[in-house]
Amino acid sequence: MKLDNWLSQRAATCPDRSALIADGLELTYAELEREATATARRLAARGARRGATVAIDLKPGIEYVVLLQALMKLGAVAYPVNSRLAASEREAELERARPALTITDDPDLGTTEADLPLLGEHDLDALHCRILTSGTSGGPRPVGLTYGNHLWSAVGSAFNLGVEPTDRWLCCLPLFHVGGLSIIMRSVIYGTTAVVHPGFEVDRIAASLEGDGVTLVSLVSTQLSRLLEAGIDLLPLRAVLVGGGPVPEAVIEEAIGRGATVVQTYGLTEAASQVTTLEPGQARRKLGSAGRPLLTTHLRIQDGEILVQGPTVAPGTADEDGWLHTGDLGRIDEEGFLYVEDRLGDVIVSGGENVLPAEIEEVLLRHPQVADAAAIGRADAEWQEAVTAVVVLRQRASVSADELRAHCASALAGYKVPKRVEFVAQLPRTASGKLMRKELR
Repeated sequence: MKLDNWLSQRAATCPDRSALIADGLELTYAELEREATATARRLAARGARRGATVAIDLKPGIEYVVLLQALMKLGAVAYPVNSRLAASEREAELERARPALTITDDPDLGTTEADLPLLGEHDLDALHCRILTSGTSGGPRPVGLTYGNHLWSAVGSAFNLGVEPTDRWLCCLPLFHVGGLSIIMRSVIYGTTAVVHPGFEVDRIAASLEGDGVTLVSLVSTQLSRLLEAGIDLLPLRAVLVGGGPVPEAVIEEAIGRGATVVQTYGLTEAASQVTTLEPGQARRKLGSAGRPLLTTHLRIQDGEILVQGPTVAPGTADEDGWLHTGDLGRIDEEGFLYVEDRLGDVIVSGGENVLPAEIEEVLLRHPQVADAAAIGRADAEWQEAVTAVVVLRQRASVSADELRAHCASALAGYKVPKRVEFVAQLPRTASGKLMRKELR
């Protein structure tokens, strides 16, 4: 199945409607179409072609969104790079991706434009992007999402939350995560406005809510807590979606108590973002639930694990029966509402970011004074889980917690650096030497 290029179609049907607000500027759909077309031809002049991987290592903003739209006109595959990675981690990621082209901040694409026919349609089975994810086991791995995955995700969200032509969806999430990228995708599919921030800043969001006419926003729990602490008025928003990990009920209760329409959502990269989202009208009655499955998405619980099936599931990620095994534990109540309870693996969810303990442990063990180390998550009011290092020092060694944190900071992204360091005489291990994380917690 093929559909007209979403941006071109919107530029033809609603050219003067606002498409993007970012970097202090506002682009209509006609303007975004012109910018994306010119950029596509310049990318083509540098070798970007259908099926070629193009790595994007930019800050969220106009250039990023224009580039995404330009790649869709070429049929090239976007590979967003995690801008929070340490230099060595970034190099490893690019080595894995082997892109034909890497676009970095302040890109100079030149003025040469290739006279190459641009794609006027989207093949729904074609690969749109590869997004890195940290699963419940193993290292980060790229997940390929198709145009069809994005389309059905947008359709499911629309039937659940509704769509107004005047909607403006605020994106303060990273565009290298599917939660941020999906806002860009569904906005152009709907013909609504994406309001893109370079990061999360309370003052900037407060100004945007007042000045940009924002109607929807996607947040992680930590971000919602910070907005509430700052006294930001969320009442004018049509909906505040909160996901990225467990959300304390107290936080949701406080937001609802202030009149905000806060709804939990559950999703993952392999399912192109949302799997379930609580309907706004059920926010108070079903407190703690992540809602029912979106249209076309099916759920079931098998041995406590959440399984997902439907057209949003990325190719190659499901079992032979078409079910995606999420690695998350949950339950479905008698009305069909999902409650996400825990994770099967040991991934730490801190501020909406997935952190693999093995990565931290590997770095800690490089320190000459460290004999043994483990990384776990401890419950934390601000971060959901605080990354915690539990360390055994070598005999007669002396090193401070701050020194070990600095050591980790030299090799790891900031969100992976332990917020706490605890010293112990030994770690609990099985007879075979396997770390007993549950006992350690």
